Amino acid sequence: MDEQAREGEFTGRDRMPEPRDRMPERRDRMPERRDRTLGRPDRMPGRQDRPAAGRGEDPGGVTQIHEPGSLPVDPETPDRRRAWELLPDDVRAKTLEKAGRSLVWWARVYSDGAPFALVLGDRGLCRVQPVYRDGRAQEHRGERVRVEPGSLRTRSFDAGPPRAGGGAPSAPGRPGAPVERLALDPPEAQGVLGHFPLDVQDFLQRPFLADRRTVTAEWYYEETVEPAHTGLFVLLCLSTDRHVTAIEASRTLEPGATPDRARWHALTCHQARLVPR
Repeated sequence: MDEQAREGEFTGRDRMPEPRDRMPERRDRMPERRDRTLGRPDRMPGRQDRPAAGRGEDPGGVTQIHEPGSLPVDPETPDRRRAWELLPDDVRAKTLEKAGRSLVWWARVYSDGAPFALVLGDRGLCRVQPVYRDGRAQEHRGERVRVEPGSLRTRSFDAGPPRAGGGAPSAPGRPGAPVERLALDPPEAQGVLGHFPLDVQDFLQRPFLADRRTVTAEWYYEETVEPAHTGLFVLLCLSTDRHVTAIEASRTLEPGATPDRARWHALTCHQARLVPR
């Protein structure tokens, strides 16, 4: 395995898990009953990190702010804990070893029931995918992109309803600066980003402005419906081969209220540079 940049396949177990290598867990208790969605479960996460032509190194603009999109749910889909347990024990242990201290994680299943996972830790961004032979998932393999030591930055944002915006408002920045639009893959990620407050959207997108590369977007969320409100727990990861940003957040929304009136209870974001390939 290449320890200098992208680390290709990791399978099997080369040591017993240490205490830190337990299954990643949230610090607060998850609701007992959940509906959930899987982002884009029917195709493998792709990387199309090609530079766009004719763009400067530092555009000096402000990030585009997106409008909230629909968040469909499927109550029959396994939640992230059950999907995580579907991965082989040795693959789970190796993933946690390679990621380090877990910051954001989830597991999901494809339409054929094969599980896959993403774990961002303080040592690396890990993805685990099934390997198909003869049309069936036969095993799992993982890859890691290393986090550049000392580059990790974590920030918690104030919990409260975001300010309503119209059209495509700009994040806080220099007056008159151009709005910089990222190429997100898939484009549906714009609707997921649009649910977050303006300053959170800016924090998640800003590291990619100078790269001018297509940004891979992956996400996971769970919805809980109660008589007095609807709860949402959402995870989002944006990445190229140079940078990664991610968020873990939860909110509540009163019946009939629009997403801009949601009350956020936790907004924890991470930024890091990745070791180039």
